[in-house]
Amino acid sequence: MERLETSEKLAINVDEFAAKLGISRPIAYRLCHKEGFPAVFISERRIVIPIEPLNEWLAKNAGSLGM
Repeated sequence: MERLETSEKLAINVDEFAAKLGISRPIAYRLCHKEGFPAVFISERRIVIPIEPLNEWLAKNAGSLGM
């Protein structure tokens, strides 16, 4: 198996996601639970968001995030 070598993070947590988008933590968590959002639920208390799928989701949904 090829070893993954990268200096960039492959995923961010909900706090990092909220900070990058300039939104509140509650809104970030609400988005994570939205159908089709690329959040990965590691456990009940741990959610990560992979960068690549997040960028694709943002490009597709920009301007239509009515909550």
